[in-house]
Amino acid sequence: MKWWKLTRLLPARFKGEYHLRYKIALLILGVTIMAASIAGCISYQSVRRLIINKSERNTLLEVRQRSNKIDRWLGTRKAEIEILASTPPVRSMNWSVAGPYLKSEIIRRQEFLHFALIEPDGSYFTTKVGRALINVSDRQHFKKAMAGEVYVSDPTISRTLKRQSIVPISAPVRSNSAKSLDKIAPKPIGVMNGVISIDRIAEVVGKLEYGAGTYAFVLNSQGVPIVHPDPGLMGNIDKPAPSLLESADANLANVAREMVYQKTGILLTKINDARVYVAYLPLEQAEWSIALVIPRDNLEKELLSLNILAAAAAGIAGAAIFAAIAALKLFALNCIRTRTEAFLHRLTGRIRACLHPDRILQTTVDELGTLLKLDRAIFGWYDPRQETLEFNWEYCREGLSGHLGIFGVPGGPSGDLAARLHRCETILLHKTAAPDRAASQEPAHFQLTNSHYAAVPVLTQTNRLGYLFACANRRFAAPHEVEVLEAIADSLAIAISQSQLHGQIQEELKLLEEVLAKLRKTEEHLVQSEKMTIVGQLTAGIAQEINNPINFIYGRLIHLNDYIKDLLHIIRLYREQYPEPVPRIAKEIETCDLDFISQELPQILNLLKRGADRIRQIVLALRNFSLPDAANKERANVNESIDNILLLLAHRLEPKILVVKEYNNLPPILCYPGQLSQVFASLLSNAIDAVNSIENSAQLITIKTDIVEHFPARFIAVSIAHNGSRIPPEIQHRIFDPFCHTKSFKSLTGLGLSVCYKIIVELHGGHLTVQSPVQSQTQSQIESQIESQTGGGAEFIVELPIF
Repeated sequence: MKWWKLTRLLPARFKGEYHLRYKIALLILGVTIMAASIAGCISYQSVRRLIINKSERNTLLEVRQRSNKIDRWLGTRKAEIEILASTPPVRSMNWSVAGPYLKSEIIRRQEFLHFALIEPDGSYFTTKVGRALINVSDRQHFKKAMAGEVYVSDPTISRTLKRQSIVPISAPVRSNSAKSLDKIAPKPIGVMNGVISIDRIAEVVGKLEYGAGTYAFVLNSQGVPIVHPDPGLMGNIDKPAPSLLESADANLANVAREMVYQKTGILLTKINDARVYVAYLPLEQAEWSIALVIPRDNLEKELLSLNILAAAAAGIAGAAIFAAIAALKLFALNCIRTRTEAFLHRLTGRIRACLHPDRILQTTVDELGTLLKLDRAIFGWYDPRQETLEFNWEYCREGLSGHLGIFGVPGGPSGDLAARLHRCETILLHKTAAPDRAASQEPAHFQLTNSHYAAVPVLTQTNRLGYLFACANRRFAAPHEVEVLEAIADSLAIAISQSQLHGQIQEELKLLEEVLAKLRKTEEHLVQSEKMTIVGQLTAGIAQEINNPINFIYGRLIHLNDYIKDLLHIIRLYREQYPEPVPRIAKEIETCDLDFISQELPQILNLLKRGADRIRQIVLALRNFSLPDAANKERANVNESIDNILLLLAHRLEPKILVVKEYNNLPPILCYPGQLSQVFASLLSNAIDAVNSIENSAQLITIKTDIVEHFPARFIAVSIAHNGSRIPPEIQHRIFDPFCHTKSFKSLTGLGLSVCYKIIVELHGGHLTVQSPVQSQTQSQIESQIESQTGGGAEFIVELPIF
């Protein structure tokens, strides 16, 4: 499309030669297409109407056949009631005679819920309850039967079966003297009544269907639904419901009106926002009408083949039309297309091949000016603050002077120049600066004349705005011409941005290499941190599991000690009372060495108690260290936290490592106990690693706690010193950096110390410092050894504020 638009800018002598032929061919093609389209639409609609009419007739016929089954079913039930009414037991109107007979019949005729024999005054007996205490003389089915008619009533609420909706079928009972062939029958002596559940009627009606999504409903003579998929719409004589004749849906009300008028038909309408077909017809055996709602797609499925055929024909016709138009267009534009494609390929190739902005811009204006026969093609940068245009790249037709430099419109408001360029107004630009001395001889003014130039903005990725100007001595800047220039400007903006990004990419690549190296180190530390987190969770769980049986053992040892004392006391009393035991007991006492057991057993129990207590302390320390901190700070004793960590690290404190503790009485401080424990564990672990590296020397670790004052606050100071290798000065100032790592000091985990620093300084507002060698002079002999052994060791000092 861009190529086709660009061809309209190119001079071509043969355009006029083919202009008239092209228009005549298009006119003939258009008339042919219109005639064929009209004929096709008429044919399609005609065939479609015939298919739909046929489908409607077939559907209505099928619905009639299926509704006849419902009529026959109702007719059978009416005939059964009428036959029962003419039997001698019933005609006797003696319930003692008729009752047993009707109860046997109700078992045989399972369509009915029960039978009733009604007296002329409305009192009645039923097979359900016998003598009924209520009267039905006001019921329509009773009145109709007493008038001599076999009648199917509208649904009602049973007065015998409370809250149950039923359909009564009643027939007159005549005396034994009446003859069935009499034209004028005597007045009935009672009424035979059979009751059918409305659910059974709904079940029979529900079998009426026409594919998926269909449903049937039945209306009485007043338009009230007596069978409907929506129970909320159904009504009966005792519980009236709104008639569909009064429905807010006009289409539904129209269908109900047709059904109430006992009409037969099928129509396409809209119910519940869906286009459906409704087939309706009256029932002969009751004053009801039945309707079947059929989704439109079910009935019009035969149109699928027609629609596919029509779509295929339209697609073929459209393809043919498109091919004809394309052939005409290609024929008329073949020559200039070749020239256009050559220009685009050449321009795009040069732009992509060069990443230097100056070369890209100069190539663009030269190619654009040469191919379009322009007087001038210029590219310049726009400065919105100074309202100036800086022309640095220009193509000029032979004989014209150049206009390079900075041009502006003096006295205009901010943004006025850009707005005027957008409207292609006539603008007189004044030169404010020249690029060099040679260009100072160029004219000091440059006029852009309305309808003879086009200015297209070029926005680069750095948000620097440039303009591509095309000037000619003919009328220019038509909409399609501007669109083509905008397409070229888009490609130019991409090329400029690519050249600018090329340099940035080279710099970013170096940064990425450095970041990648850091990320790899971070990944290693994060993996280890995740492992430690999982180990901490498992440790807390295991500590809890161990703590329960240990507490049980520890608690029972106390009682066991008391019991054994009591037993030994009793044994001593026995020996005092009976100094001379019988020979058998004396032999057993000598065999088991009772005196030794009496002395050894309390000592064994004492050792067991001390061991269990030791396990409890270790488990408690392990659990306190592993459990996560609460959301808020809490009070904790620093000395106890350090002792818990030493207890956990006891397996690493080999006999040759001497730990010296110099604790002062410290108040509990407000802190995160778990995180402080992690800090002390990390510092002590590093100290153990450091002293283990010493050979043939006393391995010493000194832990001191005290209270210090740094105006205006008081701090708890914890010093952890060792006599291991000293830390070089060039490492000390960056030892708390996240990625500090040296081959000589692998025991000092850089990420661990950086986390310690963050916990102490950022979370607790304290200080964490390191000294190596140890600078403080003490009086004790042990600390003198720390300073003298292996060059002075190192000392980490943690200071926490007291709140």
